[in-house]
Amino acid sequence: MSVQSAEFPKNYGDFRLVSSDGVVFSFPRFLLSHMSPVFKDMLEIGTADSMGRDAELRLAEDSTTLDQLLRFLDPAKRPLPIDISTVDRLLESAQKYQIERVFEYWEEQMTVRDASMKVVEIRCPMVTLSLATRFQRRHMLKLALRELIRGPDTNLHSPSNGFLIGPTIIIHATRLRQQKSEKLIGRIREYQKLLAQRHACCRENEFTFMKGAVVPFILELIKEPSWNTFERHKDCWNGCPAGVKWHLSSSRTVFNDWKASILEEEEELPELPEKF
Repeated sequence: MSVQSAEFPKNYGDFRLVSSDGVVFSFPRFLLSHMSPVFKDMLEIGTADSMGRDAELRLAEDSTTLDQLLRFLDPAKRPLPIDISTVDRLLESAQKYQIERVFEYWEEQMTVRDASMKVVEIRCPMVTLSLATRFQRRHMLKLALRELIRGPDTNLHSPSNGFLIGPTIIIHATRLRQQKSEKLIGRIREYQKLLAQRHACCRENEFTFMKGAVVPFILELIKEPSWNTFERHKDCWNGCPAGVKWHLSSSRTVFNDWKASILEEEEELPELPEKF
């Protein structure tokens, strides 16, 4: 026995969509045709008898997915917040029925933007990486990759909710992350060499002190190769032990000199592998 949808009750529309678990959704036929070229073709193919008043179409989607999907087709409804546990089925149906608005909404919900509308963070980067790969959303894939490359290493170990992620894209992300870490650490190493050359007279004491102060910072850079780590460690060598003649610029000064270029590099979107 069929159950009527509470959100799309009987007489809400002149056409009945029946989910795989037997829930009936009454929906305006003209909205189906207008919002989805696939539904339009399905309705046009039907005969007058089969597609008359109160005609119905049985779909492969379950009631949860169909309820979420139809809200994007009806201007009187508001889409539900993205549910990570069901979003793959929603995007699958959006691709099947060619409803681009669903993908646009998903991308909007998965991004955090600043006042200028620039994307500054990706929510659930591993889930986003998986879905962007699966549905070939190249821009979202690049954003998710960027987040995994520059973000804390805990992102790489965050759950993907059982969504598959191919080894190619994971290897690619790991390689780019390592390259970024090495580049940032290289800045510190070059600065250490410069100091050793310029301050030979007191090199041993000061260089030893700076090395001891910087090693923990470098370890943190490996965990999170981004400007955020520089910010957290901006005072890592702002003092010196008693009796040591101090000739070194403070870490705050050095980091400020590097800030613009580090942030600029951080905003760059990574290249994608040829096959993923």
